[in-house]
Amino acid sequence: MGKKRREEKLRRMAAEKARPRSWREMLRFFPGLFLRTFVVVLGLGIVMTLLVSLGLSFFTNFWVQGAVYVGGYVLLQRWIMGPLHPSARLGQIHPSLRSAKIHPKQPLKKK
Repeated sequence: MGKKRREEKLRRMAAEKARPRSWREMLRFFPGLFLRTFVVVLGLGIVMTLLVSLGLSFFTNFWVQGAVYVGGYVLLQRWIMGPLHPSARLGQIHPSLRSAKIHPKQPLKKK
């Protein structure tokens, strides 16, 4: 199979995979998402506990703790939700689709 034909085939496959996921497809990602979220919250909790034990009583306030958890989640949200991002699907088809050269939104060239 020629290079151009292979690229067109990969683009078509990527366009098919770029559709939104169904709930059934997303169900297999939920355990990983919960684990990643748990790691973030546990890490932030340990850091705040260590800071309180070092004398920073600022972190005993409920609202400060809530703000730290929300801020940490927002900052790490890309990592937590990474498996659901559309670019993660392109890598499942073929590793070369992650490059800017072949992208599902590029129009196919007509001869």
